[in-house]
Amino acid sequence: MPSQKKIIFSILSLALGFVLLWLTLRFTEVEFTEIIASFYNLNPWYTALAIASLILHFWFTAYKWNLVTHKLTPERQQSQGFYFFYTTLGALSMQFMPQYIGMVAVQNLALRLHKISSFSRGFLSVIYDQFFNFLIPVLLFPASVLFVLGYIPLSIAVFATTTVVIGTHFIIKKWYKSLIQLLIKGYFLIKKNKSQEQSESEAITTEYSLFGKKFTIYLFWVSVTRYLFWLIRGVVIAVAGGFKIKLWAIVFITPIVQLAMLLSFTPANLGLMELSWLGLLRLFQVPTADAIEFAFLQRFLYIISAAIALLGFFLIWLCERFFKLKPVKNK
Repeated sequence: MPSQKKIIFSILSLALGFVLLWLTLRFTEVEFTEIIASFYNLNPWYTALAIASLILHFWFTAYKWNLVTHKLTPERQQSQGFYFFYTTLGALSMQFMPQYIGMVAVQNLALRLHKISSFSRGFLSVIYDQFFNFLIPVLLFPASVLFVLGYIPLSIAVFATTTVVIGTHFIIKKWYKSLIQLLIKGYFLIKKNKSQEQSESEAITTEYSLFGKKFTIYLFWVSVTRYLFWLIRGVVIAVAGGFKIKLWAIVFITPIVQLAMLLSFTPANLGLMELSWLGLLRLFQVPTADAIEFAFLQRFLYIISAAIALLGFFLIWLCERFFKLKPVKNK
């Protein structure tokens, strides 16, 4: 369970996020009623497609976590639905507390509550999963920044992005063991409790051999697919709202905004994400109102998608609990 200090920090960070949202609306002179109106004016078909893309994004996130955890603890396998439920729950909780208190806490809680893995293996599955969550935007960041700032044309940006993604496939193929060891050692460079560092590091490092070359490459492409659904979500939301935002603006701004979450101290980059979209979309001559409404709608639909998925789990549980057919006794 989160400590009292983390709970207080989450409340303060949430309050700060709302203050930033208020300041954004205050200085852009965009009324909140305009944002609500844009929500009601969304094209229903494209909105449904955006929600479906987000739910598929959650599904691939859960699938990736499932792959890692099952690789470490094959004797305690859980269904994909188990990981999908806790991933969606973590995605929703992340909207109200910083990511590494929300999502990571939910993941750790799920593994410990259901006694799926030991501390070292559970810890490794979480950090390995989180590493791949941010790997793709990290790879796309250089080309994205250069394109958004106007230093390279679209053709070179697309070529550079494609080359980096394909090149990473071969880098992982050749040096995947070194990359995993570097990831684990990097964590302990910022770990405060050094008394347990050596023993934990040795215990965790011995597990890296479980992740074979083919498995790591497969996990990489699952992460790429997961990220593609995230991009589709953004593009479809822009179409659903009829915003004057170009496709490539969304594609290349998205990794920049996502990486900002690494340094974010508000829930799901609350307030800072909206400011980031506003500032970066202005470089593409997008009207202020469109940029603000687009940023807000992304957050609204994210919460709605997570809530719909959790509601689906609840309805399934109700059906299994109250409408399960009783076995017929043989006479």
